Parts: sequence; structure tokens; C-alpha cells
Amino acid sequence: MEIKPILQQLTQARGPSGGESEAAKLVARLMTPLCQEVSIDAVGNVVGLKPGSGPEPRPKVMLMAHLDEIHLTVSAIDGAFLRFVENGYDPRTLVGAQVTVLGKKPLPGVIGDLPPHLMTAADRKRMPELEEMVIDLGMTAGQVAQLVQVGDQVVLDGPFQELLGDRVASKALDDRLLVTTMLAALDALQRVNHPCDVIAVASVQEEFSGLGARTATWGQRPDLAIALDVTFARQPGAPEEDTFPLGGGPAIAMGPNLHPRITQTLLDLAEKLEIPHQVDVQPSRTGTDAWGIQVTAGGAPTGLVSIPIRNMHTAVEVADLKDVTRTVRLLTAFLAQADAAFLDHLAYRLPDFQEAEK
Repeated sequence: MEIKPILQQLTQARGPSGGESEAAKLVARLMTPLCQEVSIDAVGNVVGLKPGSGPEPRPKVMLMAHLDEIHLTVSAIDGAFLRFVENGYDPRTLVGAQVTVLGKKPLPGVIGDLPPHLMTAADRKRMPELEEMVIDLGMTAGQVAQLVQVGDQVVLDGPFQELLGDRVASKALDDRLLVTTMLAALDALQRVNHPCDVIAVASVQEEFSGLGARTATWGQRPDLAIALDVTFARQPGAPEEDTFPLGGGPAIAMGPNLHPRITQTLLDLAEKLEIPHQVDVQPSRTGTDAWGIQVTAGGAPTGLVSIPIRNMHTAVEVADLKDVTRTVRLLTAFLAQADAAFLDHLAYRLPDFQEAEK
């Protein structure tokens, strides 16, 4: 699978939390040749099944990467202009942004602020406040009133930009980068025997409520799962202890939100296969779909693999595609050995109390 063109398609699709249908249809189309069954469930998750080659009953292993992207919401109509609130974006990055308002039809617009010539000296020294910005659609007040209403969602636009080497910049790499990784892993599995049934889920609303992770886990009841998401890459000003080198390979998370034997297996495989990787210590909830998977329907053993990106939650997130290919290798190797014996190895068991009393 050619990763770059697939990623470009996915990042350019619109899919704000709660309004993922455009992106979901694209993922379902891309997933269909790679799975035996593909469906979109009641809340909008895209679910694909690739049966394994092992004896029945086969373990069910779920891969999950979230489909939604952060967005803005129209909060008021001010004549020909739109006021808005943000749902994940840093307001400092919004002035001058190109957007699409998802009104009665998609409407291109820009986010504006007063030009510096009309600001006071004090205003020029401070960052713009969200309530001072407006979306300008280039329309009259009457046209705006006909096509837009309060509550309409707004997504940022921006080109998919190829940088030097294997690096790219785009909106929505969080988490279309890992949706692409999941699709590439499904493609790799076409040429690899895997004893488990693989359930691939592009989940909805991770950025807002975690709804997709909980409902998909409840509906699919996986025996174990691996959540796939982005994490923070190193860049000037970012604390080294909370970030990872771009191009340094997948970050394998460990912590109470994650099953220690899944984590250790991923680490061992990365070492064995000489896959560059990093260890991501997560002392509490991971802030990803891993939490919703772990605690739903009696719980599921869960792992988390992430890829570092720079400028997270902006329209110019930056990733290194070598991290995608390395993550695909790791996931493929994990799924190739996820058999019934491995599942049994994950189970927690009571000690033999009679033996302990002797």
C-alpha cells in the first residue's frame, strides 16, 4: 500500500467529532478490499473484520484508531460574520486560517481579526482573544442567514504538504495518521498468516467523548485490543521528558491503563525485529481510546502504540512516515503470533490457595 496518497486522502476528508460521515465513507471504501466484512455501526464507527487462519474459536484482536478531528462550532451569527467557539484548537493558531463551514452546504471561509494598523499599541502586543475573531464567508448577511445556523461545525482547511525526506505536514494527522497505519497493517496481513480474527475500528468522537471506543468495544467484545494514536514529538520549547524524537519509531505505552503482558510483548517484538521504538510511560489514563476499551463490557486487555507528531492540534501537524512503516511491521508481527495460547497468557488467575497453605 502506498502510504502517502492514502494519508493525503484521509487528512483532506472532513470528519469533525460527531460529524464524521464523509471521512467514515472514505475509510469504509478503503477498508473494503482488505476485509471480509465492513460496516458502519449505529454511532458511525467503521468496523472491518479480517478472519484469521487459526482453529475456532479464534481470539478476536481489535485495532482502533480514531476517525474524528478537532473542529470549531458556530456560536453566533453577527450580520455577515460568524462567531465561534473552539473544540480542541489553540486560539493562537487560528487567525488567518482557511476553513469550511458545514452549513446547508460546505462553505469556504477565512478567520479574520483586525489588521494591526487599526489596533492600539497595547493590542498589538497581546495574543488575539477567541471572541475577537470572526469567520468571513465573503457573503452578505442575508446569504449567511439562509445557509448557516448556530451549532454548525467548522473544520480547518490546508494542503497536505510534503516536506523533506519522509516527512509531511497536514491537518488531522491526529488521528488519520494512525487510521492510515491501521489500513496499511490490514494490507500487510494479506500476505501474512495470522491465527486471530482482526477487527479494525476507525472510531468516532475520541476528541470529544470517547463514545466510539466504548460502543465498538461493547458491540465487538474483543479478547484483546491495541489502541493507535499520536503522541508529542520533540520540538523547541517542549519538555524532553514528555516528547519523543520524530522518526524515532513507534512509542509503546506502559501504565495502569494498559495490560503489562501486551506492552511487554510489543517491546520484545520491537527488540527482536530491530524496529526502532520508544517507551511511553503513562502513569494514569492515557487520554486515548485505550481507556474506553479497557473499561467497557467487563474490560479488555489493552495496549497502546503511538506515533509522534509535532504541532499537535493545529492545521500543520508534522509526522515522519518512517514511523508509520515501522508501526505496521510491529503490528503485523504482533497479530501473527496472537493465538489462543497468547490469549491464555494474558489471563489473571487466582493463586492456588491450597498449595499456598502447605
